[in-house]
Amino acid sequence: MATERLTALDASFLYLEQPAMHMHVAGLSVLDPSTRPDGRLRAEDIERVFASRLHLAPRLRQKVKMVPYGLALPVWVDDASFDLDFHVRRAALPSPGGRFELSEQVQRILSRPLDRTKPLWELYVIEGLEDGHVATLMKVHHAMIDGLSGMHLTAALFDLTPEPPQEPPLPAWEPDPEPSSQDLLRDATQTLFAHPVQALMNGIDAVRRSPAIAALDVGTVLSGFRSILDMGARPPSALDVQIGPNRRFAIADAPLQRFKGIKDALGGTVNDAVLTVVGGAMHRLLRDRKEPTRGRTLRVMVPVSVAGGRDASLGNRVAPAFIDLPVGAMGPKRRLAAVRAGTAHLKESMMAMSADAIIGLGAYAPGGMLAGAARLASRGPWFNLVVSNIPGPPQPMYLAGARLVAQYPSLPLGENSALSIACTSIGGTMAFGLTGDYEGMPDLQHLAFALEESLGEVSKAAGL
Repeated sequence: MATERLTALDASFLYLEQPAMHMHVAGLSVLDPSTRPDGRLRAEDIERVFASRLHLAPRLRQKVKMVPYGLALPVWVDDASFDLDFHVRRAALPSPGGRFELSEQVQRILSRPLDRTKPLWELYVIEGLEDGHVATLMKVHHAMIDGLSGMHLTAALFDLTPEPPQEPPLPAWEPDPEPSSQDLLRDATQTLFAHPVQALMNGIDAVRRSPAIAALDVGTVLSGFRSILDMGARPPSALDVQIGPNRRFAIADAPLQRFKGIKDALGGTVNDAVLTVVGGAMHRLLRDRKEPTRGRTLRVMVPVSVAGGRDASLGNRVAPAFIDLPVGAMGPKRRLAAVRAGTAHLKESMMAMSADAIIGLGAYAPGGMLAGAARLASRGPWFNLVVSNIPGPPQPMYLAGARLVAQYPSLPLGENSALSIACTSIGGTMAFGLTGDYEGMPDLQHLAFALEESLGEVSKAAGL
């Protein structure tokens, strides 16, 4: 039976999904058609590129099939009725087509779940942007993709020059036969009842041999996991709400060089600079909400890539790590020093690697058991918000000959956390995508402005 089973982490994103908690990620790409010979970009041009490169990401033509009774993790199967026209859709903005109108269109799309009976992605071509720009919104289920594999997908669909390379004609796609539910049940039953102990031992051995944690022993893994538990419950905040199904979305951007300049002048990493800017922005938001900020911190979940090496296949290789972000009134240098201390502890504690090892064992648990564990874990008071920095290629990129101006990511929300912030750097632009619960984050646009103000403050402290 030629099927590929989802990993434990990939499957957990399926199990976590609820009517109010959509588990898709997205990337909003703003494109400048002036680099095309005719200066125009049509939806048909973009669809043509996707059609010619689907073979580079086979998962885009596959759907998820669940194993009966949850006896094993779900599998990926080819969708024999795959129709590209179903997945590529068109939308248009009202005048003047600025950031506000674009954000409103995106948040409406983000508020709708993906169709589980189809391959788990949609692409929206959004026309009517100011300056003649066109946008695409790629929405993909988190079971299929994470930040790093999203960059692989971007590399497959985008070009490094305005002139797309000449590609030879491809043979017609022939989907593999879809296994029946009886086939999946028989395979799961044989694995579960014939070799339960061997499966567990194989799981432990696979985790121990993972390139990301090859240097860890069991004691180190447990020590890293203990460091998560020792952090205790997250600090209370107004972000800690039971989310609803509707989303808000906002964007902000700046030259990547400003973050590199902060790093060079004040120390740390680009990611430390990002967290410092976010901390300053959250201080402004809380202050304007008339909330006390003195001595306050917010618990941030930072997805960390644990891939020792990746090919272009999609999937997830991230693990959660946590840092307490200072959001009180303080100077940028002091805030950056506190952030650097927190990220240094994160690395020393091996927190992410330990979490990855424990998640990996879920691959050898029955699907129903993993589903219950994932839902139980998601309800815990682990963090107040998510902040993710996804590095991208530094050179300019083009889609169907149109230059990519910026790509703004969107991440899912936690079941009881109203805010996620993600940024990605492509072609020298650091682009932030802010995703919030519609009721819990009515001032999300204000937070986007606060990000820009905070960056200005930190840049000034760095002498930029």
